[in-house]
Amino acid sequence: MLSMLPGLLLAAALTLPVGDSALSLSHPTPSAPVMKESASEMVFDETAAASYPPAVKEALKKVRKNGGHTVVRAHGKAYVVIGAGQRPTGGYSLVADPVKKTGPHSYTLKVRVQAPASGTMKTQVISYPTLVVAIPDQQAQVKVQMR
Repeated sequence: MLSMLPGLLLAAALTLPVGDSALSLSHPTPSAPVMKESASEMVFDETAAASYPPAVKEALKKVRKNGGHTVVRAHGKAYVVIGAGQRPTGGYSLVADPVKKTGPHSYTLKVRVQAPASGTMKTQVISYPTLVVAIPDQQAQVKVQMR
């Protein structure tokens, strides 16, 4: 009977609410763009929500397998759609630095492929890392630098 006591205490502790609310299982949503402005350039960071315009969904299909990037203009924004192509396992992702405004309607976006950490377990599936970055300028000319 005493051997069951730690398990019962743990179960009771896990059912008690912590803080003001219970854990939220909803997915994160993008926030408003973060803007930082200096004398020579403006930097902002905005991830696009998962409900893309149809043209962006089509562009994702095109860059998904072979990799590369394209710019889709819709809803007053320029969506930069980037794909890393086929990868041998899960755990790969595309990581973007904040977008830098280098001139009127001119932007630079640096993106790198992040591989899974060596020595970690990976899912044995072929993966196709993709990323969509929304720039709040429909006339944006975007230079994408893959690292």
